[in-house]
Order: sequence, then structure tokens, then C-alpha cells
Amino acid sequence: MRLLASFCFAAPTPVLAKWLDFLPQQPLSNPHDTHQPFTKDLDTFINATMTEFLTPGMSIAIVNANTTSAKGYGYANLATQEPMTPRTLFLAGSTTKSFTATAISQLVYSNASDYADIDWTTKLVALLREDFVLQDEYATNHISLIDALSHRTGMPRHDTSWVNQPGPVDLKERVRQLRYLPLHRELREAWEYCNLMFHVVAHALETVTRSSMTELLRNRIWKPLGMLETFFDLTDALAYAESSDEVTMATGYLYDNLTSHSYVAVPWSDLPPADGAGGVVSNVQDYTRWIQTFLNPFNTSSPVSAEAIEMMTSAHMPRPATISPYAGGKAWYGLGLEGGVYKDVEVIGHGGAINGYMTAMYWIPEREFGVVIMQNTYSLAPNVVLWKIIDDFLETAEAERYDMAGAARKMQAEKLAEMDQARNRLYPERGDLDPALPLPEYEGRYTHPAYHNFTISRTTDSSPQDGDGLGASPRLQVTPSVGAYGNISATMHHVSGEHWLTVTSMGPAGSWLTDEAVKARFEVGVKGKVTGLWLQVEPAIPDMALLERVA
Repeated sequence: MRLLASFCFAAPTPVLAKWLDFLPQQPLSNPHDTHQPFTKDLDTFINATMTEFLTPGMSIAIVNANTTSAKGYGYANLATQEPMTPRTLFLAGSTTKSFTATAISQLVYSNASDYADIDWTTKLVALLREDFVLQDEYATNHISLIDALSHRTGMPRHDTSWVNQPGPVDLKERVRQLRYLPLHRELREAWEYCNLMFHVVAHALETVTRSSMTELLRNRIWKPLGMLETFFDLTDALAYAESSDEVTMATGYLYDNLTSHSYVAVPWSDLPPADGAGGVVSNVQDYTRWIQTFLNPFNTSSPVSAEAIEMMTSAHMPRPATISPYAGGKAWYGLGLEGGVYKDVEVIGHGGAINGYMTAMYWIPEREFGVVIMQNTYSLAPNVVLWKIIDDFLETAEAERYDMAGAARKMQAEKLAEMDQARNRLYPERGDLDPALPLPEYEGRYTHPAYHNFTISRTTDSSPQDGDGLGASPRLQVTPSVGAYGNISATMHHVSGEHWLTVTSMGPAGSWLTDEAVKARFEVGVKGKVTGLWLQVEPAIPDMALLERVA
């Protein structure tokens, strides 16, 4: 199971098209800005993109040198038809990583004696001692701050370990669970995205400074920059929106592609607690200040030093870019930021996605130009719009523009085909044996020290799921820990004997974007009882983890 790793595409519906039949909001802009980027043609393009890619609401801000323009499209809440504005608040997902890296940079470049021993090469174990232990001793002793912040530790995502966390757990406990999770690669062998390493860095920040991430980011970064509508705690953001006549919190939506074929609102209880990987709540208006910070690196009053900006935006690990405007060219990951070369200019930034919220913030340093887009669902719409705006600014000829929408359609078709062929792909040579035991014998609670608890029960639905290509084989339902985040679930489809195919979902099932198909195998002991479940919890690793049956 994993959280969203890429942007998505989906087919339009007449209902959403009706929702998007609105007058765009008036832009907020600098009164001295003589270039208004939100032209009628761009409005038409954005509305069409939102309709095609099933996007109920979107806020956009554009920075051009010292001028900014911002505009809202669609709805922050479909039920109330609350209009989207540049001050609408969103969960900003993994753009949080750039703030975590900045907080570390303030220790690295500090003159305070308390931080004299900290630099980019400082080992995490030196800061956290027994809290930071991995299965590989060499990795434990040699992973540095720069390794963790550039995704080159060899640790895969393992997102289930924190999404399926039963109830509120502090960063320290989350970090200590890493000792139960396998590495995928050698240290610095390749780039591999890992949210958990940013949890580790956040724990190190709180440990060294004796301050919470909320205090660090608010007092050392956001207040100095005037980002007064940016928060690290959802409760604070909701309280601010409640007290304001001009600011609202957007409702996140996930699309139900199997039953209602409509959007389902994400309840606040499904949203995971803030951490160093994702948790910031903000709006596009505040994020223009963040982009301008990187466009003006030599501003001596900035809380982000020029040295920090250079380190964060430089290439520390090559990054694959097979499906992106950088395809066939140069792409890299810095420290909490990614970069690439498009049309001979460097583009820096980061995306974010969590529980029905998405953010894309990117800028071109040498041209003093940047864009931030926030929306309240999962779709590829922000990237389609982003690169349209960038190409318009660069005056790229139509024939030379990257077809982001076409790439999205291709990606969707390939993923749907992959899911349709999941049984053949995962079990190309298989028998046709019945399970060794009656289905009730497989029901129970299974646990793992890092992936936590899963309850397996029979499902009464034996009909094929729309588009899953799995037929009407016997099924079992997998329910996550009580208090888990992200509304994760899974359905197990019998293959042969004790071998099963498991389709995992986050939110409503049937989304090509978030669904994954993985292997599973029950273990039956000498007494003829089920003793455990081998499950491929982390799709990047072919080996399965053993979940022990405890009830």
C-alpha cells in the first residue's frame, strides 16, 4: 500500500461539467503589475482541463519578478458551492519537505554554539542515537542529513507504516519503527522516494532544538516571510478559517469509480498528523512569498540564506524522469526540492499530494518566474495547467510543447491494463487449487511491528469489481488498524492454494491512481491452523512481510 506517488488522469462526467459551469473568480494582483497572465484563453484552458480531469476546485498564483497574480477556479466545497479563492487553504503535502530542509539549513549555517557540530554530512545516528536504528548496520551508521533530504538512503516508501498507525503516535515512535522495515537498495545507490526519512529529520530537528516543528517553522520561517496563513497543524488552520470572513478551508475529495461515480468528501479524521514529509496547510497567496524567497537568494533579510538555497536546489542525486517534461534530459533531486532542465532553463520546485489535496509549486530562477497551483482532488490537472503557463511564459512554439495531458492519458491506459492483467503479471504460472481451509478459518487479526494491525474477514460480495479483471474468485476483506489514516483498505482475491492477489486502495476502491495489486500468501501451521499472512506491503520490494496472526 502506498500514498499517491504521481499525478493522475480521469474521465469527465456531466455532473462535474455542470459544477464547473461558473464565472471565474476575480484575480488578486499587484496593482503595479502591467502583465496579467490570466487571459480569457488561459481561463478557457483551465476550465476545460478541470472538466476533463475531474477537478472541482483549483487556486493558482503566478510570480513574475516582483509582481504576483492569483485566481481561484471552481469550488472549495461542492455541497455548499463555496467558491475557490487565492486565500483558500489546502493541505500542501510534500511541499512541506522544502520547509524541513530549510529548518535544517538554519542549524547548519547557524553561528550558535549549540549547533556547531552540525553540517550537511552529520549522521542521523549522531543526532538521535538509539532512536535511529535500521536493519543494516552500515546504513544506520552512515546515513547523513544530506542523504535523508535527497532520497538516497536506500529505504523505500513504506508508507503503510505511518498511514496504518493505530491512533496518535509521536515522531519518536515512528522513527523507532524503522528497525523493522527492510531497505531496498544500498546507501547512495539510487534515488528512491521515502517520506519516512523526512520524519527522521523532523525528529532530529525537534530533538536538537528542543522545539516543536510547529514552533520552528512558524517562528523561524513563516513569520519572517509574512506567511501568516500557513500552518503546521490542521486544527490551527481550521480555527483560523472559522474565525475569518475571507479564508476558508477547502474540502478534499476522492472519486468513487465503482459505485456512486461521484466525489466523496475526505473527513478530517482521515488526514494524517503533520510531520517533516507533509503536513503544511497554506494557500497560493502565501506560497508566492515562498517562491519569491528562492527567486531572490541574496536578500539579506530572508530567513533562508543564499548558501541554503544553493544547496537545496543543486543536484544531489540524479532522478528518473521518464514521464515528465524533462524526459530524455537532466533531472535531479536537491534537498527537499527537485529540479530539471526544460527548454534550456532550470526548473525547480516540488509537488504534493495527500488525501484528496494536491499542490504543484515550480519556478525558473534565471527568469524570476514561478507558479503555484493547489486543488482539492487527485488529478493531473495541476501539472497540465502548470506546464501550459510555463510554456506560455517561455513562448514555446505549440509543436515543441510537452503534451502533459497526452502523457496522462497514456499513463492511465497503461495502469488500467496493468491492473487488468494483475493475476497474469504476478502469478504467470499458477495452479487451480482450492484454499486448504474453509474461508472462515482465515478470518482474524494479523500484526506486524511496523505495518501494525490488519483484520481479515469474509466479504459477501462475490461479483467482479468493475474493471478489476479478477473475476468472481473467493474474496476476503482487509481492514486497517482502528484509527488508521487515509481510509486504506484491501480486497484479497484467491489465486491458487494459499496464494492470493491483494488489491489495495486509499479512499474509494477502483481508482487507477491509488490502487495497487500485490501478492499475498497465508501460512498454515502443522496443526492445520492459519498462523500468519505473508503480504507484499511495500510494492517496491518483491519480498513479502510476515504478519503474525494474533486473534
